[in-house]
This record gives sequence, structure tokens and C-alpha cells, in this order.
Amino acid sequence: MKEKVIITISDRHEIDGECEQSQLTTVGELERTPKGCILTYDETGDFAGSRVTVTYAGSRIEMLRSGAHCANLTVEPGQRYTCAYTTEFGDLTLGIFGREVRGALKEKSGRLFFSYTLDFDAGFCSQNDLTIDYRCE
Repeated sequence: MKEKVIITISDRHEIDGECEQSQLTTVGELERTPKGCILTYDETGDFAGSRVTVTYAGSRIEMLRSGAHCANLTVEPGQRYTCAYTTEFGDLTLGIFGREVRGALKEKSGRLFFSYTLDFDAGFCSQNDLTIDYRCE
């Protein structure tokens, strides 16, 4: 059963020693699964026209963006995956190395945290930390 939730996404990334942070609050849906949960929401701003599905299953998170801007990101500690990322300038293939995945799921709220590095052509791009908080309406 899907529940309506308020989702707050906090992003922190570091590139060449420079740290940037952003935050987005939106409405979405939560579906509980035996191993975790699935959160779904529509993007806004620069990524408007895209839908994001975040699947949390213990030590692994998958983030699938479909629509105008496509990406498929998998984060699992100690594992490296590749991610196809579609932009208005063309498609890129990025490497994702998972550093940490945590989840704290409660009855009316929850928090997902994942940390990873991005690389392009085997060269380091950025260190990224993403926190997703949700609460039932």
C-alpha cells in the first residue's frame, strides 16, 4: 500500500575542495517492502519533467530517474557500479563507488543516507552525501 509523504532531500557534494549543498522538499509516495522501502517523487527545478524512484533494501540503494533527465544510480558500500546519465548535451557514463548506506525506517517517518564518489574516465569527480527524510502526511 502506498502512503503520501513529505520528502526532504539534502545533498552535499565536494568537488576540488569546494563544498556545495542544496535541499529540496516535495510530496511523494512511500511503499514499504520486506527489506526496506520505495520512495517515488516528481523532480522540480532543473530536472522538472522527471520522476525519481528510490529503492532502499538494507545495504543497497537504487535511484532511478526517468523522463526528461534519465539516470540509474546504484550505491552499495565497497562496490563500484556504472551509471548512464542523460543530459541535454548528451549521454555520459559515470562510475559510482559506494561508501556508506544507512536507513532508519519508523512507522510515520524515516531517513535514508548514502555516500558515494563519482568518477568519469577513471578520474575522480566528486564526493557526494545524500540524505532523504520522509514523513507521513
